[in-house]
Amino acid sequence: MIMKKIHLILLILWSFQWLPAQSAGIKGRLIDENSKAIAAANLYIAGTVLGGASSDDGAFFITKIPPGRYVLTISVLGYATKEIDVNLPAGQISDLGEISLKAIPLQSQPIIVTAGKYEQQAENVPVSISSISAQDMAQRNAVTIDDALRYVSGINMNLDQVNIRGSSGYAKGVGSRVMLLVDGVPYITGDTQGLVLEALPVNQIEKIEIVKGAGSALYGSNAMGGVINIITKPVGEKTKVSLKMYGGLYSEPYHEQWQWADKSRYLYGLKAYCEQRYNQLGISIAAVKDGDDSYRKNDWKERYNIGGKIEYDFSPFNRLIITGNYMDQKRGNFLYWKDLSHALTPPDSQLSEKVHSQRYYLSPVYRWIISQKAYFKISGIWFHNRFKDNIGNRGNHADSDFINGELQLGVQTGRHTLVFGVNPSYNKVQSNIFSSRKGLGAAVFIQDEFLWSEKWIATLGGRYDYYDIDIIGQNSSINPKIGLVFKPGGGSVLRFSAGTGFRAPSMAEAFASTSTGGITVIPNENLKAERSQSVELGLNQVFSKYLGADLALFYNYYENLIEGGFLPSGYIQFRNVTKARITGFELNADLHPLPRQLYLHLGYTYMDPQNISTDDYLTYRPRNLFYSNARWTIFGFVTGLDYRFISRYDRIDNTFSIIIPEAEQIVDAHILDLRVSKEFNYKSTTFNASFQINNLLQYHYNELIGSIGPIRHYVITFGVEL
Repeated sequence: MIMKKIHLILLILWSFQWLPAQSAGIKGRLIDENSKAIAAANLYIAGTVLGGASSDDGAFFITKIPPGRYVLTISVLGYATKEIDVNLPAGQISDLGEISLKAIPLQSQPIIVTAGKYEQQAENVPVSISSISAQDMAQRNAVTIDDALRYVSGINMNLDQVNIRGSSGYAKGVGSRVMLLVDGVPYITGDTQGLVLEALPVNQIEKIEIVKGAGSALYGSNAMGGVINIITKPVGEKTKVSLKMYGGLYSEPYHEQWQWADKSRYLYGLKAYCEQRYNQLGISIAAVKDGDDSYRKNDWKERYNIGGKIEYDFSPFNRLIITGNYMDQKRGNFLYWKDLSHALTPPDSQLSEKVHSQRYYLSPVYRWIISQKAYFKISGIWFHNRFKDNIGNRGNHADSDFINGELQLGVQTGRHTLVFGVNPSYNKVQSNIFSSRKGLGAAVFIQDEFLWSEKWIATLGGRYDYYDIDIIGQNSSINPKIGLVFKPGGGSVLRFSAGTGFRAPSMAEAFASTSTGGITVIPNENLKAERSQSVELGLNQVFSKYLGADLALFYNYYENLIEGGFLPSGYIQFRNVTKARITGFELNADLHPLPRQLYLHLGYTYMDPQNISTDDYLTYRPRNLFYSNARWTIFGFVTGLDYRFISRYDRIDNTFSIIIPEAEQIVDAHILDLRVSKEFNYKSTTFNASFQINNLLQYHYNELIGSIGPIRHYVITFGVEL
């Protein structure tokens, strides 16, 4: 029976092969309102898997399109999305001539795929969204994904843990209330269910989409606080080869007593990327080598990373994509400072500690466009995580696997856009910390986006999850959501969303048994799943092409939050101890005083994170975040200035003061970064160079208790693209 089904699927795929002589094509040139070329725009033919991008002169050319009537969608940062009806005769290339796009002040990408698991215009999404482009990451020389996330309004990083609007506190390397996806597929470890933000080469990333708020109704556990989707670069029609090198130098510490090294400390790296298409087959490879001596003692890193993608078009309606990556990283272990007088040096017992990690994944995604109003997608991932260290008396090691699959069907009928799906998962771990454990999961989800009228869009959906975590046992969760979008006109878009979320305990939280730096963790096999209820009300207003703003009011209620805390014995254990309520608002404004030359973004987030159980503040949540960035382009030079303010934690776990000297020394963060970059062309080769000063003011701040954030450092980059 199984073989018959496989043969049937292969027959269907083969039946969609097309003859080149029957195909059509489309070309044109994109310009702005001042008749200047628009490069790097994304174009795709609705109802097919075909698309392309505009070149430096704004030109685009898409071939091998079956004859017929289609909608060409054009999407690019800083411009309104445009849809054009086209009729393509067989064997002809249709020239659309010059197409003018309207400038808009919004920085977010106009096409979003994460919020609803399919392509949507940003203004039709009922939740807050942000995005990071490849250009943003390149200009800031983001070495890892967390480097890019630090500049997103509403997000702050507790070292390597992502905190979206206060949803997460801090538990080092254990669990996450934010779901990380790679091309829509969950990318989490099988043991800690944590985010591995350094395990992907950033030069393979096209953009990053962030959904703020509970995403469990579509993505299940771990999406209780939001979703981050890493979208990798598609393989283009033209051969591309790029190489980038960077080198940096850390300043001397401001305080003389913090000086621990008698030589300069450097960071350095090399990034390579190439892509090639052979008719229906496209291949890309990204490779990265990074090294960092660090400004802190025994905090060095050395990382190798190689990733790849294979795209194969069975027809204009069938595409198979396989992505994969391998990372090998060795690093020292800096857990906390020796004392405030030696803030960049760990206790003597940690000086020889080091960690070796190996992480790799393989993810196939098959997409079949059944018709212009229906599609089918099947995706999966195998993610293996291995680490070994010499921390503690015995050292720690773990091997874990995470396997996830999803079948998704999308149908547009009348005014309804329906998405159905099933999602099985399996994870296992073998470790001297967690012992040998296994977990199973299965889910079904459905969502309906209803175009009520030209002004009203309603979204209703839900997901049922079943999970079985080793000896913790079986449980299930139903998470509904509702969303409304109202467009009264005049550049206004009102949105409302409400839903529930959950997060099952990770194996690390339930079964961890380890000791490091005087901190001993013991297991708790009675943990329950976390639950949440969230509501958001938002207004997006475009005043003109020079100014746009977005306001969001949010309310989140949590039950059975899993927090690590000290027992009377002095050991740490993860327990369901907290009921919490986080309310607040987020205001973002985008200004273009000189379109395409001067850009300014301002973002302020206020949060009131209350621990209802103790009538106190939640730990490790800042109440105020203010981020601003300016970009000025003149004579081909791009000058950028980023400022971030993160208010000090209102409350930390004071019990850590027993172990970490002067742990209560927490301050506000004021971080100013400056960068200048230049890109120029010579014949068919593009060169780019940049100079950065990060933490320009040499301001010392905490990223967590007993930990000083990066001090001032200088970085020079040079790149070439063929």
